[in-house]
Amino acid sequence: MKKFDYRAPRFSIDLPVELTIENSTHLGRCREISTEGMRLELREPLPPDSFGTITMSYENLSVKLSVRVTHAKSDHDGLKFIYESDDQRNDLAHLVTLLLAPRKRRGPYLLS
Repeated sequence: MKKFDYRAPRFSIDLPVELTIENSTHLGRCREISTEGMRLELREPLPPDSFGTITMSYENLSVKLSVRVTHAKSDHDGLKFIYESDDQRNDLAHLVTLLLAPRKRRGPYLLS
């Protein structure tokens, strides 16, 4: 019988990110995230098994993590997070929580 590997829940989002690989910076959009990794849309696929750094910011929180490219397709790349500390893991968990929280509306809006 094959063992079932559990993986962290994934969440659909739309978040701009910055990826640096080998002194080259790429701007992309995170379309799906979990505490293990993300699905990233870029203009060009990345080399599989390459390593880099991803920077994500939302509201007043910015998270910078090392990543490995797990797969590259024509429409998206898969990245796995490489945590260097428990603080990084906690920061990413907090970022995911912020991204999933319902947005509060501030004040009335006039529509014309």
